Amino acid sequence: MIKKIMEFSKLTQQWWDDQLFLLAAGVAVIIHVLFISVHFEMPPEHDLQNKEIAVTLRPSNTKINEADFFAQEDQEGSGAYRHKYRMTSEMPAQTQDLSAGDAQMEALEKIQQQRELKFEEKVLMTVLSWKKQASEKERKKALDELQSQFEAKAAMVASLEAQYLKKNQNFSRQQKIQTVDGVQAKKLASAGYLDKFREKVEMYGNRYYPELAKQQRLAGEVRLMVILNASGGIRAIRLIESSGHSILDEAAKNSVRKAAPFGAFDANMRKDISELRIVRTWKFDPADAEFEVH
Repeated sequence: MIKKIMEFSKLTQQWWDDQLFLLAAGVAVIIHVLFISVHFEMPPEHDLQNKEIAVTLRPSNTKINEADFFAQEDQEGSGAYRHKYRMTSEMPAQTQDLSAGDAQMEALEKIQQQRELKFEEKVLMTVLSWKKQASEKERKKALDELQSQFEAKAAMVASLEAQYLKKNQNFSRQQKIQTVDGVQAKKLASAGYLDKFREKVEMYGNRYYPELAKQQRLAGEVRLMVILNASGGIRAIRLIESSGHSILDEAAKNSVRKAAPFGAFDANMRKDISELRIVRTWKFDPADAEFEVH
């Protein structure tokens, strides 16, 4: 403890003995006293008010050659010096920059709209193409169905016709019906009967040749089917092909009616024939006013 007190006393004696420290401390005290003694005041109120300055411009005969800018000659209008002595480095107007930017934005928007329109057109064309393909497929499917239905109906009709023909042939064989024309006549047992039929029809037909056909000199051919029973009587007369003139068609039918009956079938014919169907052509000639049966 005594040792620490002695050390402190030594340090205290050294501080008081340092002349430089004492000089610095004294200078600092003097500066602080001077700073505190300075008095700061606000400036008078009338000095804070704005003052108006009048500037008078007087024309001068002295010509200035070197200057950064020249004023206009009379300070009115555009003057002649505006373009002659304008600033060499011009700053672009902000409005122009804005308008250029707006133009670029509009151009970009137009390009974007065109792209969107093209994309929509592509989508629309694709959809229409799909619809067209679907419509064509449906149409083709419907045509195929109609074609298959038509083929099925045609096959059914052909089958019915074949069945009808077969039944008709069977019926003809059962009923002993024979149909003959000019080519088959000479080979059948009814050949003689057919010759008598032709001669008798021609005789009565020429006897009662229509007067109106003679006067109009009408010509033509009429094809008939005459159906006879076993007794030689007429069951039916059917017009197969017309001459184009109703007078000649009726004249051919009347020749058969007036010539009937044609006589009963003989014993040989009765074995195989119960009904005879004769197909012949009546040819009218206006030059000789007669007709013949072929």
